[in-house]
Amino acid sequence: MFFRRISQSFAAILLISACVFAQTAASPTESQTEKDKIQKDLEKRVLLMIDQAVGDAGTLKLAANRAIVYAIAGDLYWKFDQRRATELFRNSANDILVANTEAEKDKKETDNPYEEFFNPNDVRAQVLPLVAKHDADLALELLVQTRTPKLNDALAKATLPTAKQESGMMNFNPEQYRVRQEIALEQQFAVLAAEQNPDKAIKLIKDSLSKGISTSVLQLLQKLNKKDEKKASALADDVIRKIVDTDLTKRREDFGAAIRFLQYSTNPNAPKAAAKDKPFKFTDAQLKDLGNKIANTFLQPTNSLEMTMGMSMAMSSLEKVVPEKIALLKQKQTESLKNLPPEFKRFQQQEKLWNPNSTPEEIIVELPKLNEFERTNAYQSLTGKIAQIDDEARAKKLIEQIPDEKARANATEQFESARISRTARDGKLDEAKKLIGNLSKKKTQIQKLVALSTDFYKKGTDKDRETAAALMKDAKGLANEFPEDEDELNDLMEIVKGYATVNPNEAFRIFDPVVDQINDFVQASAILSKYNKNNRNFKKGELQMKVNGYSWDGLLLFRYIDQIQMLGKADLNRMNSFSDRFQRSDARTIVKLFVAQGFLNDEKKDDDNSRNQMIYFDY
Repeated sequence: MFFRRISQSFAAILLISACVFAQTAASPTESQTEKDKIQKDLEKRVLLMIDQAVGDAGTLKLAANRAIVYAIAGDLYWKFDQRRATELFRNSANDILVANTEAEKDKKETDNPYEEFFNPNDVRAQVLPLVAKHDADLALELLVQTRTPKLNDALAKATLPTAKQESGMMNFNPEQYRVRQEIALEQQFAVLAAEQNPDKAIKLIKDSLSKGISTSVLQLLQKLNKKDEKKASALADDVIRKIVDTDLTKRREDFGAAIRFLQYSTNPNAPKAAAKDKPFKFTDAQLKDLGNKIANTFLQPTNSLEMTMGMSMAMSSLEKVVPEKIALLKQKQTESLKNLPPEFKRFQQQEKLWNPNSTPEEIIVELPKLNEFERTNAYQSLTGKIAQIDDEARAKKLIEQIPDEKARANATEQFESARISRTARDGKLDEAKKLIGNLSKKKTQIQKLVALSTDFYKKGTDKDRETAAALMKDAKGLANEFPEDEDELNDLMEIVKGYATVNPNEAFRIFDPVVDQINDFVQASAILSKYNKNNRNFKKGELQMKVNGYSWDGLLLFRYIDQIQMLGKADLNRMNSFSDRFQRSDARTIVKLFVAQGFLNDEKKDDDNSRNQMIYFDY
């Protein structure tokens, strides 16, 4: 037994050494056969890393953490062994059930009255989309399998023909909130399935529409439209028909979705999309049906505060779609406003500040009427809208009208930053390079120099790569290699991100001492968490893992996942060695999976521009 262990260890060392040599010794003169062999060796190495993480999962205390490790491992294993991946996904679901039981026990024992209503670490919402990306049917099966009894009961009630969603700004119903989250999760599966199987995605959404409509429906329409415009339009017909056939006075969430669709279709601030992006648009007939349904709902004999505010938010869009109904709507609006208390009237009058369809000019007009706090909110909204403007003359004219000097400078910076991004996206890299001189903030300069450097590098010519190196040198000159605060560390890690593409050796050199700082930070955070029962990063002394690494308070380990993944892509073995330096086993396990994710990333650009195109409106 002893000699067999030695033999196995020696074999593993030889394999790792071969992989290290293979990745570092690659040269432009290698034959395709040699490159394929190198890639195969590296894939063997990454599978060893994934298997190690899966093996280490058994030592984790938290069932939610085990579920996340198994799910990420299943996602990564899919391209190599779908049967093994499916087994890992099912293991993850089993641990979700254990996590559900643990969560119910925690709720009974906690003295936090809000623990019952909110779960910021909901593991189902993190894990199941990873399954849906590969197998939507399995994801649906596991969705049902891992529901709690309470959620099953709430869903059954919500789908009854007599079900009514409580409305009103002061009415929060935790049960309905959980149902809404579940419907959104189920419809998100369709968006993920659309990449591999558009017809399956369409069926998933159609089957789910009877339960309600989430923002995922619009995302799916956008994604489908890139693949098949006719299928997207046909699905849009079904969605609009569902809205028209629904009593929106009883279905608050569906009414909110209907207004989102209307705002999306009439938004004057939407950035212009390139023709090749094929942005989804509702047809004129679909928009007309949608506008009529929304207008008729507002005109019903109801007089709630929510309806009054919703009418104000939708009015500018309705004017474009159903102008013949505006006189009646404004009459109803005037009557409704009479009954509002003064404080709500003022609240309603500020609606332009956060309405996604308000123009910057409309917000400028409102500024003199606002108090200091309200103006601060207005400046944030105004700055975001100005940044989206393509017309430089119009943008600068608006910026000149901002009375506050600091807000004016911030608007200028954001506009110039967005302008550089648009110019680079259009392929005008030299022009974008010149525009960086217009920026005044060091942080923004570094971000744009790094982004532009990687764009030049990917063009591939010797001259472009020389330009990329020069841009990175300029960016590096703005950063402090020995950061003394959070902002300086963020700047330095932006440099690491750029060098991971342009010069990996330099990226690893800079990142080397940062690993120790992250180690110290995680360990210190773990100690402090013992004395803070509300800490969300640790539980029972264990780091709470996240599939996408998001941490509400910016835990350093999760903040720099992009850099960890990019370095894993640049040199798997070197980054694996770095991951071994993480002292805590929980941190080491999740970092190894992030490194593996980076290496296996096929660098295929996400063709879903829905984040840029969507209008989020919490009605």
